[in-house]
Amino acid sequence: MTAAHPERAIARDLGDLILAGCGVGGAAADNFEQLRDFIAQEALDLRLVETFAGSLTLARCAFSPPPRRFHFDPAGELAAVVEALEIEHGERWLVDHVAWPVFRPSEFAMAAGRAHLLGADQVDNPASFFGGRPLLVHRHPLSWLRSGCSGVVVLDERGAGARLAAARGNLLAEDLDHARELHRLMGRAFPTNRIRVPASSIHRGAA
Repeated sequence: MTAAHPERAIARDLGDLILAGCGVGGAAADNFEQLRDFIAQEALDLRLVETFAGSLTLARCAFSPPPRRFHFDPAGELAAVVEALEIEHGERWLVDHVAWPVFRPSEFAMAAGRAHLLGADQVDNPASFFGGRPLLVHRHPLSWLRSGCSGVVVLDERGAGARLAAARGNLLAEDLDHARELHRLMGRAFPTNRIRVPASSIHRGAA
């Protein structure tokens, strides 16, 4: 952390406090075999997860209704937990934690509501759009992890819309419905032709 960005140190301290205070280290140790099986089942590349998503663990969590938040709870359900990082010029700092029930990946939540996107640095990185390639927007964090953390995940619609609208290239939604969701998120002024969808999803929808 640097003196020029004291809020980053605060965010890291907050994250450490959340994890230590709720005993996530112990929970991760207790669930080691489950974590190993989860990683194998989802075919996750831990090297990429560590680089772009920081730590990955399983812990018991309780989830609140929208705006969805979670907290660690020994009586809660088993959930996957990853860090939400900001990455800039090789420096990484913790913004928040994201969790989801292991069997319901679309029901993800943040601990403190401080992050807008997972993979946010890719929005501003020209390499993300090299050769005209669009930036993949995932519906949920598990899909992002499966892809090797390529692309982004919207965590907070209020803050993510403007960030995505300023992307250096086109976006790739998962399907037509997802494309409509993203267009609504970024507003009517955002050109619809900048949101692409996989051809396979169009064919499935027409079948």
